[in-house]
Amino acid sequence: MMKIYGELSDVQKHAGFTELSRITIALTPEPMERLARFVTHAAAEMKRMGQAYDHIHLMDVDGEWDAAWPDVVLARLDEHRA
Repeated sequence: MMKIYGELSDVQKHAGFTELSRITIALTPEPMERLARFVTHAAAEMKRMGQAYDHIHLMDVDGEWDAAWPDVVLARLDEHRA
């Protein structure tokens, strides 16, 4: 089980998304371990691909992803527009 909650920040939009000042990811131990592996995998991909890396979805790389979970996406931060 996984749920994600957030609070809006004063900044409205960036690249079509609303910036959040805080998120809470509520989950059980097994999904937390899979999420940790996903974050590590995404960081390695970002380093490997360099500027070609745009984003990656948890559901695309986790063979046990549950359709009831929110779609977790890790994207490259465009530091010039952040």
